Amino acid sequence: MKFTVLKRFWFILFSLLSVSLSAQLRVTGTVLDAEQRTPMDFAEVVLQQGEQTIAGTVTDENGAFELQNLKKGNYTLLISFLGYQSVEKQVALTKTLNVGKIYLQPDDKVLQEVEVVGQQSTMRFELDKKVFTVDQNIAAAGGSVTDALENIPSVDVDQEGNISLRQNDAVEIWINGKPAGLTSDNRADVLRQLPADQIQEIEVITNPSAKYSPEGTAGIINLVMKKDRKAGYFGSVNAGIQYPWGGIPGGNAGLNININKGIVDAYFNVGYHYHSSHGSQQTDRKTIDPLTQDTLTRLQQDASNNRGGGGVFLRGGIDLRITDRSTLGFSAFGIVGDRSRSKSENEYRNTDYQMDTVIRHYTRNETGRGSHPGGNGMITYQFKPNKKHNLNLSASYNQFSWNEDKTYTEEELDKTANSIQQEQINKNTDRMVQLKADYEWKPTEQSRLEAGWQTDLAWRNTDASAYDLNGDDKQELLPYYNDFLNREQIHALYITYGNRFWKRLSVQVGLRAEYMQRHIFTDYYDASSALTHVEQDTSYFQLFPSAYISYSFDNGHELQLNYTRRVDRPRGHQINPRMDFSDSTNIQYGNPSLLPAYSSALELNYLKQWEKHTLSAGIFYRFTDGVIQNVKYMDGDVMKNTFINISKRQDIGLELIGKNRLFGNLLQLTTSVNVNYNNITAEDYHGTMNGTPVDVSLKKQETFVLGVRLNANFLFTKTFSGQISGRYSSPRVVAQGRTDHSYTIDLGLRKTFLDKKLALSLNVRDLLDSRSRSNTTWGDRFWQWQMRRWNSRSIGLTITYNFGNMQQKPKMPQQNISTSSYDSSEGED
Repeated sequence: MKFTVLKRFWFILFSLLSVSLSAQLRVTGTVLDAEQRTPMDFAEVVLQQGEQTIAGTVTDENGAFELQNLKKGNYTLLISFLGYQSVEKQVALTKTLNVGKIYLQPDDKVLQEVEVVGQQSTMRFELDKKVFTVDQNIAAAGGSVTDALENIPSVDVDQEGNISLRQNDAVEIWINGKPAGLTSDNRADVLRQLPADQIQEIEVITNPSAKYSPEGTAGIINLVMKKDRKAGYFGSVNAGIQYPWGGIPGGNAGLNININKGIVDAYFNVGYHYHSSHGSQQTDRKTIDPLTQDTLTRLQQDASNNRGGGGVFLRGGIDLRITDRSTLGFSAFGIVGDRSRSKSENEYRNTDYQMDTVIRHYTRNETGRGSHPGGNGMITYQFKPNKKHNLNLSASYNQFSWNEDKTYTEEELDKTANSIQQEQINKNTDRMVQLKADYEWKPTEQSRLEAGWQTDLAWRNTDASAYDLNGDDKQELLPYYNDFLNREQIHALYITYGNRFWKRLSVQVGLRAEYMQRHIFTDYYDASSALTHVEQDTSYFQLFPSAYISYSFDNGHELQLNYTRRVDRPRGHQINPRMDFSDSTNIQYGNPSLLPAYSSALELNYLKQWEKHTLSAGIFYRFTDGVIQNVKYMDGDVMKNTFINISKRQDIGLELIGKNRLFGNLLQLTTSVNVNYNNITAEDYHGTMNGTPVDVSLKKQETFVLGVRLNANFLFTKTFSGQISGRYSSPRVVAQGRTDHSYTIDLGLRKTFLDKKLALSLNVRDLLDSRSRSNTTWGDRFWQWQMRRWNSRSIGLTITYNFGNMQQKPKMPQQNISTSSYDSSEGED
């Protein structure tokens, strides 16, 4: 009986555990550098019968490869790697065969003559994650990491640089598999300063295993930074300019150097990035009588914003192969960033809606400066006595600060009162120490056991003050004062076990136990100018299980099912009770009584690979209890915003991602479609916050959200390529309202010269000048529409020059964030 792909999919799904499998043959082996006797990962291995390709793969980090599901017969085994002489081996397959060690000889002549004509794949799928290569992203050339993230499927970046994954902003941002001190309070500023050309890949991991922190209910976005491994030395320099319509030109420059010789692998990167943005904001708010539903007052705001800032990014590291079995590594990166200028002009008009008379008409202008220094340092040690045992130890320290000094001038347009001038100063510092130990044991070639321990110690401090500048001397404004300290410690133990059965069925289970303790200390003045001291301790113990199952079928079909439990812990501005008076009509403050929100997620993925096409289809369900909601309520004519645990949320989604090579090597197309159903339950909250009664009623919210992204890479000639990136997002629900749709298109062109040593990139971001975000929110006493535009259309030009020895060197084994806990390579003691 001939099945269609869809029928076959459902047949396999319901009969998975009852399928009877026949034995299949395999070919295994290890590829090594003939001179250095080191493993070669990503070497290409192809099995042919006559002119027909039967199977193919690439070697792993240990140089091992495996070709599965083979039949008896005579074959030709081909092993190749750029810059090395290829090896051809005849094999007669009558049973599972291990061809042993295969040595490749470097071939400088081949390296000089070989010219790769084609495009590097921009996306690949793994058991637990999707990996997107961004160093070839022409549209983001000369930009920041924030610009690169905007082109990643399932990832959204709003006008303030806040990042969400699958419509959920409870997402963790990591660098090289570590949190690196990036929190919801500072990461928007840090990622704007981080040059995109420092990033090699972006990994999207929606359901990480128990081996990794459960922080972030939506999952983890891991930024993998460049670390080229070339024999001898290799480097590049680049410089570029960006011009935003209506703004001040920005620019970037960078230098990258890699030195690898003998037992030493070292790298150093330095970059400078200056960005400028010009935007606007409009607000239309109506105050409503809760009994009659009549509109009482109307507040209209028009604002224009101009911001600019630059930063120097430094990064370096060295790996020392102490012995053939152990490696000691030191690495660090730092950002010295500043917001050299910040200017905002706001006009407010408050009217009596019934009488159609002006209550107040005034302007509030802002000027300011800021700085955002920070960095990370890490020591790692890896001991791998054989292929069955592996121990990784690491210790890291992170510190990020963001300091702002702003002056606000408020002036009545009818001249009925004198102008008011204030200075507001905010200083914030995040510090964290992380200690980690990971042990891995492979009792058999098909199984893996992992266990480990992790301790995170964090200190987060905020100092805020404000002064009245109207008199001859500064007068401190007590309601603006705040001294806030949040100390956290998290201790975790985990264990995972994975096994592969019949070379087709892979299973992994894991459990993570965490103890968390938090202490909050804060001093601030309440509405009556009385000094208030708050100390609060919170502690809890939680278990976080995870489970994965994957089944590989004939003809490139694969089915994956996984489950995880995760947590969204409140931090920073969410728990700081200080009131932010930056906008006197819209005051924000945190809630120190917030509790963590817990979610459970189930995900089913189907993967099909052809020679030039890949299709990934995923269905996911996530339930979150105690969702941390940003809620709005009216206190007189002033809107206040705070955070409360008050509702449950369900997310059901379908995610389709296709990768296609069309018209030979001319076009590489990556398309993603996301359809999500969001449901937020109705809730009522009645309490007191900062001495003010808070009555909030949230109606049930549900909607379908459609997101479409398209990334087309064109190879016009061997040295000339182009890119078109487009994305669209339909309206979606938020607490007390919904956002409107959004769309944008980016373009890029790249031309190489001098045997590809010199590259020139031209890009246009937001071609249609459509990058904006608007939303409508409502409550018992208000209705509000708000639209924000931040980055307008811009054009950029970047030039890059590569120098040094271009010979590729096999990579050393290194720890990655993959949650796959088993492989099929045969090891040696």
